[in-house]
Amino acid sequence: MKRRSTYPAVAIALCALACAAIFNAYRIAGIATANGNYEVARGALRVAAAIGDAKAQSNLAGLYAEGLGGEQNDALAAKWSQRAADQGIAQAKFNLANFYVDGRGVPRDTRRAVVLLESAASDGDIEAAYNLGNLYSTGRDDLLKDVAKGMAWYRNAADRGFASAQYNLGSLFAQGVDVPRDLGEAGKWFTKAALQGHAKAQLDLGTMFVHGLGFQQDVPHGLQWVRKAEGKPATSVEAGKKIQAACGALNNSPGEIVCLN
Repeated sequence: MKRRSTYPAVAIALCALACAAIFNAYRIAGIATANGNYEVARGALRVAAAIGDAKAQSNLAGLYAEGLGGEQNDALAAKWSQRAADQGIAQAKFNLANFYVDGRGVPRDTRRAVVLLESAASDGDIEAAYNLGNLYSTGRDDLLKDVAKGMAWYRNAADRGFASAQYNLGSLFAQGVDVPRDLGEAGKWFTKAALQGHAKAQLDLGTMFVHGLGFQQDVPHGLQWVRKAEGKPATSVEAGKKIQAACGALNNSPGEIVCLN
């Protein structure tokens, strides 16, 4: 009688042990991260990542990139991002793309970054779509500028409510560089971004209303938007200057009322 092979049972047991190790290591890492104990988190993530857990690999890459729980190491961050990206983690693809764009931990390679971002965007990563819009609309020394592609990716993110993509799309239409100028479209996208609190969109939308660009002139309404931008650090100074200029040009009583603080 042939002896029954023990290999299947051993394989199942080893698999069970590996799964338990991954689960426990990842769980420990999550608890440690929540408590701000990044050194313990890094150690636990190393265990899960080495066994092959894709989320652990991505999270470990993040700790290396930010220098949490130990040394900051871009090369190791890129290495673990690559392993997680190879297993389909969209966030890892996005992070690795940024390493290639900046040349951190890997040789600078915008084309490789684009491939990763397109893959992440196809997985539903809205910020990846936005970054593709940035890269194509401006171009790099190793990536030909293609405003049409840039606008398509901006629109991909803008249609899903990403305020910065809405603003940049509006800016391209407003400037009319490499694309026909269309103030109506510019105003449409500035409005969407401004309603989400985007400071530059509020400033530019207000300016358009103040001067009657793309909209019927409406100084009071325009100044309302500019004042919103004045309350944001990034646009405070410029907005203040625009308010002063607009109010200085108003000589009638409605204008004086509008410009009261």
